[in-house]
Amino acid sequence: MPGHPGPLVRRRQLGAALRQHRIGAGLSIADVAKELLLSPSKISRLETAQRNISARDVRDLLDLYRVADPEVRDELMRLVEESREFAWWAHYNIDSSYKRLIGLEGAATTICDYQMGAVPGLLQTPEYGTALAGAWNDDPENLKEIVEVRVARQRLLNSNTNLNFVVDESVLRRSIGSTEIMQAQIRRLIDLSAGSRIVFQVLPFSVGAHRGLVSGFIVLQFSNPISTGSAASMSDIVYREGVVGAGWYIEQPEEVAGYLDAFRDLQRRALTQPETTSFLEELLRDN
Repeated sequence: MPGHPGPLVRRRQLGAALRQHRIGAGLSIADVAKELLLSPSKISRLETAQRNISARDVRDLLDLYRVADPEVRDELMRLVEESREFAWWAHYNIDSSYKRLIGLEGAATTICDYQMGAVPGLLQTPEYGTALAGAWNDDPENLKEIVEVRVARQRLLNSNTNLNFVVDESVLRRSIGSTEIMQAQIRRLIDLSAGSRIVFQVLPFSVGAHRGLVSGFIVLQFSNPISTGSAASMSDIVYREGVVGAGWYIEQPEEVAGYLDAFRDLQRRALTQPETTSFLEELLRDN
């Protein structure tokens, strides 16, 4: 596995840094496009990580922005190289929006995951994941890949990422697979919620109407990704899973802030961690 989050994240980091340097130089996208004889759309796509960027483009942009510090230039050139490396998930036959989620969550400093349909993928046992994915996929090979990817993603559980989960009570009342599979899944949630870094809470039916009734969502937050001479940072992003096919992303700051506010409201209304553990233990006894 590569020693960094992956090419997509590196492109986002690089684009954010270049945008910051452009603004610092007092140039608009139109100014840069005119000076370098490029289209404004290309400059915009480079800054938003919608296309790969060459080392030559980066050198030309840094020259135009009068970025002379060799450490800054070396670090950004390193990001160019890493943005072209092969991601471990690239060869799997999974949707491109899901691949993007994997790349982003590997670099997030905080993940806030609310689910109302199933246990979050980062917390699923392989057996639960297999039974769940089998509801819409009957190809044994593809099913195996789906579960392999989900298990590989769970390396995040041993990372420094702050992980926050809220699940609707219905998630745990719904039987996925056999009784044994559900019991094993609940025991795993008990074990994970006992830790100090992973925050797992259940939103009980008694809460009534709340802001998460429409759908589940994941908020990915990022800290300053460039360590040398730059104030650039990646913007936070929201992922919502689609019922059929690709999920979609929300990146407008005011909308992302709204989702984050909704998640915090759900946390406040959910059972505390000790209460959640008691709820899970009682649920396990009842099953």
